[in-house]
Amino acid sequence: MTQKSPFRADYTYTVTDNIIAIVDLDLGNRSVTNDIENVLADIRAEIGDLAGYAVIYRDSMGRWDGVRLVNGIVYFYGLNERDQEKAANRLLHLLE
Repeated sequence: MTQKSPFRADYTYTVTDNIIAIVDLDLGNRSVTNDIENVLADIRAEIGDLAGYAVIYRDSMGRWDGVRLVNGIVYFYGLNERDQEKAANRLLHLLE
């Protein structure tokens, strides 16, 4: 991961097939929710264009929700799931 500001979100992410799953580590800095543009930019810098990927993230409360970036605008999808696989399946269903 690239070097970042100390006030940026602390997170990890995995890529499985066409799903990017981001986990907010909740270490006291900004949340993934509040820093999502930078988080997506970091991931884009590492893996390239995010087109074709579905993105889910687990917030600091342990809930999984969806994110979509369209023409530079971030949209959040309230999935309110506690299970990563269920969240991914719900998001994929919403995007159909």
